[in-house]
Amino acid sequence: MLLYPWVLGTLVFILGTIIGSFLNVLIYRMGSGAGLSGRSRCLSCGKTLTVRMLIPLVSYILQRGRCAYCGAKLSIQYPLVEAATGALLLLAWQTHGIDPFASDILQITLFFLDAAIWSTLLTVIVYDLKHKIIPDRLSFLFALCAGAALFLKWQWGLLAPVFLPFLGVFIPVWLDALAGPLLALPFALLWFLSGGRAMGLGDAKLAWGLGWFLGFSGGISAVVLAFWLAFFPSIFLLFLRRKRFTMKSEVPFAPFLILGTTIVYALGVDILRWTL
Repeated sequence: MLLYPWVLGTLVFILGTIIGSFLNVLIYRMGSGAGLSGRSRCLSCGKTLTVRMLIPLVSYILQRGRCAYCGAKLSIQYPLVEAATGALLLLAWQTHGIDPFASDILQITLFFLDAAIWSTLLTVIVYDLKHKIIPDRLSFLFALCAGAALFLKWQWGLLAPVFLPFLGVFIPVWLDALAGPLLALPFALLWFLSGGRAMGLGDAKLAWGLGWFLGFSGGISAVVLAFWLAFFPSIFLLFLRRKRFTMKSEVPFAPFLILGTTIVYALGVDILRWTL
């Protein structure tokens, strides 16, 4: 029985790497305008890749990061996305404590919703870093999954008011339902007032789903962490480039938002409670 959690965790990680392999295809084909149908091909020689060449992580290691046909160097993005997806699914599995023989349908549903959310957010990170834009379909999918998870938790009484000891008050549960638009509003205003120079509108759409995913207190914590994490890279580039600099043009903010979300989700960080 001691091996059972390790075996189950390994299977979850492997499932995550398979999903990550699909995400790599999705990221490339969204950027190129190609459809999702058709076999995968080497981007250098154009030859169709066999199943043996597409085993997540394993193929990249065995081929030493090169195409088995032409020897062209493969992007490090492929194994990183596969490993990151596996790790994020493992995090969701541990968070919900899923056991296929003991968990109820609600736990399993919430796990799969979280798996879809993390897969979407990872796709957003890579796509935003490559193209400096967040596709609306990814933001809407994130918000849809987060909203569905929030609704299920609300219906089954899994949400609890957050107590702020310093003020002696509770943040009511219903405020979590408003957390999406409340978090998105400052980003939308910043985008509007700056004419899109200080912040992209895609960040506002992403913040909407973030609020529903983490709730009011968790969402604020993730946003604060994101600004802290983005501060030093932004300052570094500001002095390095010596030219007109904006968060939108130089440093995509979505990866920092998602990194802040990951920290709050994994560690339960609550900056609002600490501050007050």
